Amino acid sequence: MTHVLSAIAPIFLIIALGVLLRARGKLPDEFWRGIEKLTFSALFPSLLFLKIADAHIDWAAALPLVGAILIGFHLTAALTVPLRRPLGLGAEAFVAVFQGAIRTNAYVGIAVVLGVCGNAAAGPLGVTLLTVAITINYLGVWGHLHWLRRDGRPGSWRGIVVDSSKNPLIQACVLGAAFNVAGIGLPPVVAPTLELLSRAALPLGLIAVGGGLSISAVRGSYLPVAASTIYKLALLPLLVWGLGVAFGLDGMTLVVAVIFAAVPTSSTAYVVSRQMGSDADLMAAIVTATHFVGIFSLPLIIAVMG
Repeated sequence: MTHVLSAIAPIFLIIALGVLLRARGKLPDEFWRGIEKLTFSALFPSLLFLKIADAHIDWAAALPLVGAILIGFHLTAALTVPLRRPLGLGAEAFVAVFQGAIRTNAYVGIAVVLGVCGNAAAGPLGVTLLTVAITINYLGVWGHLHWLRRDGRPGSWRGIVVDSSKNPLIQACVLGAAFNVAGIGLPPVVAPTLELLSRAALPLGLIAVGGGLSISAVRGSYLPVAASTIYKLALLPLLVWGLGVAFGLDGMTLVVAVIFAAVPTSSTAYVVSRQMGSDADLMAAIVTATHFVGIFSLPLIIAVMG
């Protein structure tokens, strides 16, 4: 438990630094938007691409890991649907709860995996990153297209593929997987450049996460926030854990899968909500709540796994 806490504590302290810097108000909103955009469009894709492209992955042996993640995330998403009527949620609010239950904060996930497992986890980390990134982004887009059909946008698979393909995180994951499968080494100049960019991804990304949290956003939305938080931080990791064991996963591979299921909701969910018309204020509240609860739930889950 002490090892887990020592690995996770710096991650949440950096997030807390972002909260403090935003609360002091000395940095303008343009600064925070710029950091979010830089991290999302350049720094984090560089990190994802390098981690996947350079990982030693046995793709045939990775099928149980992919299966546990795919089924776990889809099942959790499906189980949010019965919540809509008892909670009295409109379409916009429900899509926020739906997203909050499945969208994983990859910044925190990578940082926790590397802190707990080290670079030896590069293989399962690469497979998990690729699977989770594609799954949560297509499910998030699908949820908006299915329940919020606006501006003539059809709720079709083609629309999902087109919207998802524009996401730089998915582009980086797919490109990294292509390089990994093909065994293509990166050119001498390109590799060090991407390595330098990727080093800035996690600290800036975690600071940006903290800067986007808002405790006041949680007020007045306790039931939907609590429901989405429980699904994200308890139900999803338990399902992935159970499915992983059933599929024969163990050791580091199982730990990586469960960590990515158990980390807080991604702050990019708020950006997606603003862009696609779901309840952005409720989404911000869910992101905030999962990060504060995750401080306690994530170390507990990892410690229980042994």
